[in-house]
Amino acid sequence: MKFFLDACMPYSSKEIFQKYGEVTHARDIGMTGATDKEIIQYALKNKAILVTKDLDFGNTLLYPIESHFGVIILRAPFYFTAKQINNVLREFLSSVNIEELKNAVTIVELGRYRIRR
Repeated sequence: MKFFLDACMPYSSKEIFQKYGEVTHARDIGMTGATDKEIIQYALKNKAILVTKDLDFGNTLLYPIESHFGVIILRAPFYFTAKQINNVLREFLSSVNIEELKNAVTIVELGRYRIRR
């Protein structure tokens, strides 16, 4: 499984996802200032699940399910530190079947998640 972390995600989150597959952060490839369209196109081209805090990617009118390989949207308080964000991600990944994340929009909140196909 491949994951692509948006620039809004902590760089340290790469370590969490490495356990589950190949991980690239937007910073690794010079996409820190990329548009949403460029981000989603990169993820689709590389068959990677996009991990982001950007709620726009949950809008199925803008980004229909077939326009991406999968999106994980983290909804955490804006004041959360990287360590707190990583704890939420770690808990989520340990409780989900990773294969379910393909071709779906997954909303991750504190202590719960929902998957939309």
